[in-house]
Amino acid sequence: MTSRVWAVLAVGLALTACEGADRYEDDGYAVSEQALNDEDVLTVTGNRITRDRAAPPPAMMEPEPQPASGSADAVTERLIAYRYNYQLETPREATEPLIETHRQACLDAGPETCQVVNANIYAQGDRGSAGSLSLRAVPDWIEDFRDGLAGEIDAAGGRIMHQSQSSDDLTASIYDAEARLTAKRTLRTRLTALLERPGASVEELVSVERELARLQGEIEGAEAQLRVMRGRVSMSDLTLNYTSRMEPVSRGAFEPLGRALRNLAGNFASGLANVITFIASALPWLIVIVPVFWLLGRWLRGLWRKRKAGQAAG
Repeated sequence: MTSRVWAVLAVGLALTACEGADRYEDDGYAVSEQALNDEDVLTVTGNRITRDRAAPPPAMMEPEPQPASGSADAVTERLIAYRYNYQLETPREATEPLIETHRQACLDAGPETCQVVNANIYAQGDRGSAGSLSLRAVPDWIEDFRDGLAGEIDAAGGRIMHQSQSSDDLTASIYDAEARLTAKRTLRTRLTALLERPGASVEELVSVERELARLQGEIEGAEAQLRVMRGRVSMSDLTLNYTSRMEPVSRGAFEPLGRALRNLAGNFASGLANVITFIASALPWLIVIVPVFWLLGRWLRGLWRKRKAGQAAG
């Protein structure tokens, strides 16, 4: 029992290090998954695992028949996540209604078919408004939406300025993640079976439970990662950017002149009020300053007359 427990733990550590490899080799020994199902006694010595009696290990499962080269069964389903981007130019009065129409179409389809990831509308001054809409939807809904988008934009008096499509091939990543997850689940089943066998020591049980806890965390993380990748494949991303068309002559070109004429009376009254306020503020100072300047002027004129009289006498 002890040697079998340590053998399973050794395979668990090797599985973590190699991330789902079919066979783990190190310094002259090899551990395969078939060895864990063999009824022979395994002995752990240092970093080497040997068998007490040599016997061919029984196969865990029949190998799947390999399809012939070039057959239809050999073609692997491609798991691809698609992204679509559109830059739309619309008349200023049609921009916001279009954004709301497209957003509502996604909401009407339901969250299982289409999801609104992000929606923005912002003003552009005299140019009107602009906005963006990010959707995530099933491929069939995306295709129907794209097929009718050009006609919808033309009917609104706009045009599609730019469109692009990109993709991420997640086939290898998903299949690899599934294979690793299957290997981890198999190891978890074997470790759980070891806990149920009688005769195990406390040290063995603690080691197995510690390995099970670590393995369960890795399994949950791998399941979450796999769900995210599967979700990217099952739904495509669609981003729409809306910009109002720049008119040759802005409708608001003469708006400043009209605003100035409308505010003429108000501006005149405001200026007159400022003058009156200034006079009211300066009046106390004028009562003091005017007599001072009058006295100063008389004194200067007296000096000037004296000088003139002196010059005439000389």
